[in-house]
Amino acid sequence: MTMQSLNKLMWVLLLVPFVGCSQNKQFSNDDYLYLVVDTTGTLMKYGYKDEQGKMVIPFGKYYMCFTDTIKTIGFVAIPKQGFWAINKNEDQLFKVYVYDNGPDRVRDGLFRILDEHDLIGFANMLGEVVIQPRFERVDHFSEGLAGFCEDCLYEPVLGLGGVVDNKALGRKIRGKYGFINKKGEVVIAPKFDSIRWFENGRAKVGIGDKEFYIDKMGSELLFHNDEHD
Repeated sequence: MTMQSLNKLMWVLLLVPFVGCSQNKQFSNDDYLYLVVDTTGTLMKYGYKDEQGKMVIPFGKYYMCFTDTIKTIGFVAIPKQGFWAINKNEDQLFKVYVYDNGPDRVRDGLFRILDEHDLIGFANMLGEVVIQPRFERVDHFSEGLAGFCEDCLYEPVLGLGGVVDNKALGRKIRGKYGFINKKGEVVIAPKFDSIRWFENGRAKVGIGDKEFYIDKMGSELLFHNDEHD
């Protein structure tokens, strides 16, 4: 080996530790990230610090952050991409369904996600997809069941910026509602024209002009007059 080759090898060996130190920290399951907000400017800026107070997600990287403490995953807004669930290492896990001008809320331990075709599924707070996206319209879970619509078509709703989400806001033209469980299995067949979510073991549904309550097996419940609400 020539002296020139030996010098090159020594430089490579010396650089290796520094390259390793420059890598981003990979966070473990026990690490938490804490939301910090900069209010000094015209617009608030959001970022995250680790448990030692080091800034690990700089201010302004995300348009808005919705999770105070990231234990497993957190919800952020990315310009021109919508709402996303990220983990502590900032991997974009899945796009999150929009609810009430923000990311979908966690109900019964699950929240709704979207695929590239805007079909809806469900994930949990461990960052795992529990139900693969396949629904055009599905409600949040309540008491272990979620209502969905099969073969639904809605009228578009016009707003100031043009067409608004017609799957959620428009009048339904066709389609029937049923219910799924947390495995994504249909447990109450889609046969209703309208539904509400389950509360206290019952849900209000409608077929035509008739409205009534069903139990979690889909059977109609009969009430005395003083039990109606």
